[in-house]
Amino acid sequence: MALLLRADHWYWLPATVTFLVKPDLGPLFSRTVNRFAGTVAGVLVFAGAGLLLTGSWWPALMAGAGGALLPFATRHFALQTVAITLMVLSFVHVSGDPEAAAERIVDTSIACGIVLVVGHLPHLADPRRRVGHRVTAALRSTEQFLRHVLEAEPGADPTRRLALRRAAYRALGEARAAAETAAAELLAARDRNPDWLTVVTAAERIVDAATACAVRLDHGAHRPSTAEAEGLCQALSAMADALEEPHRPPAQRPSGPDLPPVPDCATLTDVAVELERIRGHAEAG
Repeated sequence: MALLLRADHWYWLPATVTFLVKPDLGPLFSRTVNRFAGTVAGVLVFAGAGLLLTGSWWPALMAGAGGALLPFATRHFALQTVAITLMVLSFVHVSGDPEAAAERIVDTSIACGIVLVVGHLPHLADPRRRVGHRVTAALRSTEQFLRHVLEAEPGADPTRRLALRRAAYRALGEARAAAETAAAELLAARDRNPDWLTVVTAAERIVDAATACAVRLDHGAHRPSTAEAEGLCQALSAMADALEEPHRPPAQRPSGPDLPPVPDCATLTDVAVELERIRGHAEAG
């Protein structure tokens, strides 16, 4: 489509599309709307300056204004787009292309339309594909940490435990960021997915409870039996498997063993409660 529009500035359209679909820049819908609004505002400001100012110096003034605006525009994507548009149009105008402003609006409009349509097509840009693997990885990191806490020998070197806890929190942080981005997408995109934020919150509480359990075990608390520890770990692994295979019928997804309370350890009872919460969302997803 870019080549059909024009052969000289064909790169505007694919560059805009590529920039918009980056999943680490925020929700797709709001990012696209802000990009369009910021581009239009920047073009209008640039065109207005061209009508009001005379001489050959005004593009340099616009470029300077855009550069001065950048430090204050980093917190809002539309304002950042205004600043960048002013700078880019100034450079292009000085290089001998005074019609670039109108072309920029056309290219941006088409690019935003492509991103909105393709970005929300079912089974093509489903947030589950972006968020699900991060949540699954976080659950597996949580399971590794929980297993180490419950199976480590008394007096073992805490270095391994600290490394696993950091890895679990890091994976949970990445999963939470991805889940928050998906939660801000269009309602139709959210409805096709589990409540990822609830799953991540439950996993965070499991890591907190496992940390509290490790401290209690270090101070001589009763150590859970092998069967109790293995049941909790298997259940958490089964939750990750269920979320990793969303297209299987719920009856065929792994659910793990039943989770009775652990009477001698309140923190492990908390783990069982959070696991049941995750199980409910995994079976409903």
